Amino acid sequence: MPAARAFSDVTLVNGSTGDPVLYLDYPGADNALLFDGGENAGLTAAQLGDLEAVFVSHHHVDHFIGLDRIIRANMDRDKVLHVFGPVNTIRKVYDRITAYEYPFFPFQKIVVRVTELLPGAARTAVLECTKKFPEPEVAEQPWAGPVCYENADLCVEAVPADHTVPCLAYALAEKTGFHPDPEKLGAGTLRPGRWVAEVLRLLRAGADAETRLEIDGGSFTLVALSDRYFAKSPGARVAYVTDTLWSDAARPGLTKLARGAWRLYCDSFYAAAEARQATKYKHMLAPQAGELARAARVDQLVLIHFATRYAGQYQQLVDEASAVFPRVTAEIP
Repeated sequence: MPAARAFSDVTLVNGSTGDPVLYLDYPGADNALLFDGGENAGLTAAQLGDLEAVFVSHHHVDHFIGLDRIIRANMDRDKVLHVFGPVNTIRKVYDRITAYEYPFFPFQKIVVRVTELLPGAARTAVLECTKKFPEPEVAEQPWAGPVCYENADLCVEAVPADHTVPCLAYALAEKTGFHPDPEKLGAGTLRPGRWVAEVLRLLRAGADAETRLEIDGGSFTLVALSDRYFAKSPGARVAYVTDTLWSDAARPGLTKLARGAWRLYCDSFYAAAEARQATKYKHMLAPQAGELARAARVDQLVLIHFATRYAGQYQQLVDEASAVFPRVTAEIP
């Protein structure tokens, strides 16, 4: 049985046929995560403003064109927005941000912390609005992988993919322990807010069960809030794999990355008959997505990034993957 998951929203923004963009949100704080920076008009400015981190697979236009909208939604916020990607991500993010003119109002305090991941090293630069985005100073440190980002609730892992340009695949792994229960929060009388993070902090610190919190004019004990709105769980794993050849070089890392995932979102650009095209342009075949899901023993496989040549015939890709791994879905308009 798959582990319970704490995120309240998981959205494949453009379905299986558009730009691959995956949005995951947690209740009660500005801590949403975005995998890939492609077209994101399906997300509101408020959803984008809730972002804590963005994980870019590579810099092709269908994975990067949405960066401007992400920055705009966060420009007026006093926060740190983390951006991760492959080599040259710092320069590309900086060039995109500084392509625009800004009034630099005092309330515009966004800090964009950009990290590019290379074999054996991570390079980081901090882009600060209050300093008018000067030329970034890049710091490099050893990075053995796979964890590239971590907070109190989860970590994110990255491994190289095998594409025509530097490319990364990612996995989110929730930590074992207390998490907000999305179903309980949705059905409860209290609306999610900052109190969720405070309750989590107290639960993880082992605070007295009778500790009282004042929320929305009411007084609640920690144990009551825990029982009504939280759960202790080993956490879920979500893998995101796009734009890669199913090659000997990539296969071991991708399989390990996706191991035991509740859900694997996987590139399935071509049908089996297009093996030559898949090799040339370095994409996966639909049955190869099934092979990865089977080898990694995931619970669900969601096919993404269908080539437009299959418009009206997308079911062919689903059928080919299902012949290898039975628990397959796709979001087809």
